[in-house]
Amino acid sequence: MIGYLLLSICLFQTIEARQGVGKPPPQRKWMTLHGGQPEVIASGGYSGFYPHSCLAAYDLATDSSIPGTILYCNLHFSKDSDGFCVSNINLQNTTNIDGLDPKGAKTYNINGQDVTGWFGLDYTADFILRNVTLRQNIFTRQGMFDGAPIYDMFYKKHKINPEAYLLEKFHPLPEFISSPEIGFLRSIKPKIGNAKTNLIFTILEEPAVEPTTKLTYGSLVKDLPMIKSFASGILIPKEYIWPVNNARVLQPATSLVQDAHREGLSVYASGFANDNFLSYNYSFDPAREYLQFFDNSQFAVDGVLSDFPSTASEAIGCLNPNKDAPRTIPTLIISHNGASGDYPGSSDVAYQKAIDDGADLIDCSVQLSKDGIAFCSDRPDLLRTSTAATIFMDRVSKVPEIQEHDGIFSFDLTWSEIQSLKPQIESTFENELSRNPANKNSGKIVNLSEFLELAKQKAVRGVYISIENAAYLASQKNLDIVQSHRHLAMPRSIRNLSRRDAIVASTENFCQNFTNTIPAFHAVNISVYVGILKDEFENLNFDYLSDPYVELATYHSLKVDGFVTDFPATANMFVRSSCATQGSPYVIRPVEPGYLYVSPDPITEPPLLSTADVVDPPLPAIAKNLTTQSAAGSASPSGPPPPPPPPAPKSSSTSSVAVGAEGFILAAIVALLTVFT
Repeated sequence: MIGYLLLSICLFQTIEARQGVGKPPPQRKWMTLHGGQPEVIASGGYSGFYPHSCLAAYDLATDSSIPGTILYCNLHFSKDSDGFCVSNINLQNTTNIDGLDPKGAKTYNINGQDVTGWFGLDYTADFILRNVTLRQNIFTRQGMFDGAPIYDMFYKKHKINPEAYLLEKFHPLPEFISSPEIGFLRSIKPKIGNAKTNLIFTILEEPAVEPTTKLTYGSLVKDLPMIKSFASGILIPKEYIWPVNNARVLQPATSLVQDAHREGLSVYASGFANDNFLSYNYSFDPAREYLQFFDNSQFAVDGVLSDFPSTASEAIGCLNPNKDAPRTIPTLIISHNGASGDYPGSSDVAYQKAIDDGADLIDCSVQLSKDGIAFCSDRPDLLRTSTAATIFMDRVSKVPEIQEHDGIFSFDLTWSEIQSLKPQIESTFENELSRNPANKNSGKIVNLSEFLELAKQKAVRGVYISIENAAYLASQKNLDIVQSHRHLAMPRSIRNLSRRDAIVASTENFCQNFTNTIPAFHAVNISVYVGILKDEFENLNFDYLSDPYVELATYHSLKVDGFVTDFPATANMFVRSSCATQGSPYVIRPVEPGYLYVSPDPITEPPLLSTADVVDPPLPAIAKNLTTQSAAGSASPSGPPPPPPPPAPKSSSTSSVAVGAEGFILAAIVALLTVFT
């Protein structure tokens, strides 16, 4: 195990986030140790976007987070004993040091392990601050290097004394000093005198060995009275509190927080990041994970250490998980194939969950079977939306009028054959972002009559019916879906579904400008609904900060009339929140194009649409050589366009931020230094 010294110095009376909210948070009773709201601790500033501990990261953290947000610094030392903030003892992982000094690699024994790399103690502070730049592969961040610790004893062996540095450089002492080394905390405790400094014991992974006692952290955390003898709180990985199994399913909470509070210990949970692979219980919504830790009926942690402090801020300051809370935002919530982010799209369980999650309208994209039965499915090709590939591979065909690649099409299967299939969850992204495999084939395919009956029984505000490939069905298959379901034509006001890129123009996954689409349609009294919204962070532009609520807030600020989403629960929590209400303890700031990225070339708006662009040609006549079949159910003649393509691959370019005044932060001037020992 590589040990570490991470000096956690928090001066959070002097750190005021520039969020611009006038009112203080309302008096609310939290189940924290002292009843106050949980603290937000920004790990290296906003390290989820900028390189860890650079000035830009700290600026973004204070600018976008709730007032009182604490800034966190991993303290490391130069050859001449100056402290600076950087995420890893090995500078090769987070800076350009290997390019500046290609032959400078050295090997040191750190807590019994030989570690080879470039280390701050081999260079003067002047060299580091003048020449070295911080770097992070921002768009494919590697969490394994963030927050790597170093040991107090390692620096002392090289004649650098972190304890003396703290006591000499900070007057007054900071409010928090954190370390995973018991010897360091016991040594510094009597030296801080009457200073109002809280000593925090940092717990590492359970198998890791604490260097003073030679015991594992997993065993030490069971002796809370012993920890209380030298610390006032603990900083601990979130899995100690809410374990997650290998299937990424949340397990019952441990009693750690309650036990620690009984001993008078505060508890700070670490390891939060929006681009983590979250438990499936959170439906890819990072804010729900925070709420799990401080808005449950059992306990509340006293703070969270996060790479994305604005998301932690919104969970504390404005989101309301109560599905029955008063609605503050009138924007409609329209499901996309039901709650298709959690269950197979257009299945009975997906529709039921969409209703339970607060969808105003549930949707059905109507397809037809060979014998004319109307049912709900995202598209006529059942290859990926059902188990058709396991039974009907002999029905594979190519229909160029519908799609370029081969498929198994609904109009080549009878309704009874379709009923023999199971729906299949469809993931927008693969590997770790695949949607919950436990629900892969949950539920059943529903016909249009069953869909309408469900909507009637559950008293939803309305249904959204779309018709797919009517021209092909009429001319080639003698299936007149429009005529059969004309009596369900929907009001004109919900016909205009706009793809996201028709409203927000993006380049390299950054928002570049807002188009005139919404004002143009509103000028002629046509409502605009935007979709398809998804919670997965890979689906979001970078300046949304891997946070689906920032995207929702941005579209709300542009006055869209409805959200079309795979995750109605996320939209529902937003419309029942105070996150867009001025005077709220926290207001989510909509994206400002170019604020986090400036394109070298101006972005022009798309050309204005002509009548020919928006008016469909008449359908062809029904083919006379086929037998007309009646179709069950009904549908409207209008529907949404196909879902948008997945976002462009994340850029793999490495960004660099200058050090010194523009990059490395001197430990003596950072408001919050987090020192892990």
